[in-house]
Amino acid sequence: MDDVYVVEVAATGPKGFPQDRVVQVSVCRMHRDGTDFDTVYDSLVFADPMDLGKDSLDYLSDNYGITAEMLYVSPPEDVVVKELFDKLQDKECTSFNVNRTFGQFLCVEPWDLNGEITFLPSISGRIPPEYAKDIKTAYDYVTPGNPMSVQGTNSMDQCLMSTSIMMKLRQSGYF
Repeated sequence: MDDVYVVEVAATGPKGFPQDRVVQVSVCRMHRDGTDFDTVYDSLVFADPMDLGKDSLDYLSDNYGITAEMLYVSPPEDVVVKELFDKLQDKECTSFNVNRTFGQFLCVEPWDLNGEITFLPSISGRIPPEYAKDIKTAYDYVTPGNPMSVQGTNSMDQCLMSTSIMMKLRQSGYF
C-alpha cells in the first residue's frame, strides 16, 4: 500500500453540487504504515460574498468559521484546482465521507478528479455506525483526548481528525 492522501472540503452548504460549492480544501498524507503524516495542502477558494448570499455565508461562518473577508482575499478557483490536481494526481485518496467529498464536489467540474486518482473506501465505513455519523464523534471515539489538538471547525481541522482516525485504523489493521 502506498501513502494515503486524506482530503476534506468546506462547502457553502450541505446539499452538494450544483447548489453548493467548495470554498476550502485540505489534504494530509498518511504514511503507509500509519505511524506518521504530513499536511500537504490547505487553501481557501475565492468566492464573491455577494454571489454566495446570506444563507451560504451564514452556513460557512457557523460550520467552518469562514468569513466573507477570508473568501474575498483567497486564491482564484482555477489556481486551487490546478494545485490540488498536481498534489493528488495518481495518488490513493480517501475522506471521512468519500461520497460527499468526492462524489458531491471533487468529481465534478471544475475539480473533476475522476480517473486521476484512486478512490479508497470512506474512513467512516470502518467505524461502528453509532460513531460514524460525523467526523468529530468518530474522532473522539477512535482517538480520545484530541491528539491533534484541533477545534474541528475548518476543513484542515477535519482533515487532521480524519487522518488521525485513519492512522489508528491502519495501525490496528482495520484499513
